[in-house]
Amino acid sequence: MTYFPAKRFSDYQSAKVVSGTNPAANAEVSQTVPAGELWLLFCVTVACVQGGTQTPLPILSITDGTTKFFESAGSTTVQAVSTTTQYTWAPGLVTSGQIGATTNVHSFAPLPEGLLLEAGYVIATTTIGIGANTDYGAPAFFVVKGTA
Repeated sequence: MTYFPAKRFSDYQSAKVVSGTNPAANAEVSQTVPAGELWLLFCVTVACVQGGTQTPLPILSITDGTTKFFESAGSTTVQAVSTTTQYTWAPGLVTSGQIGATTNVHSFAPLPEGLLLEAGYVIATTTIGIGANTDYGAPAFFVVKGTA
């Protein structure tokens, strides 16, 4: 991991949203920075639909493919049964509890500023309390892309 500006700003494309892979129910979010790319990461957001039994608490982690160097819980409290929560990690945010009710719940958490992720780095969740009724949607990553 390096911190921006590792290269000239002109070496980067403009900021954009990159849609991640939608995992199956009872599976974690996992997105690898593609070969030949650098991502200046500004925000990660993902919805989690929870059925009637588990109470998940997602933790966002970033690794270089081997070593975990960042973790941040998505909330100060577990997600209630029969709710949908939009989890968002971004610089300057303070970890919140679950805000809202039923299908309109939100939770916020911090992300370090200036994270420049190289090809092979992995952005993923590790969810305490995940189960058969836990279903993440496709994550979205707000990034500025560069080339390696």
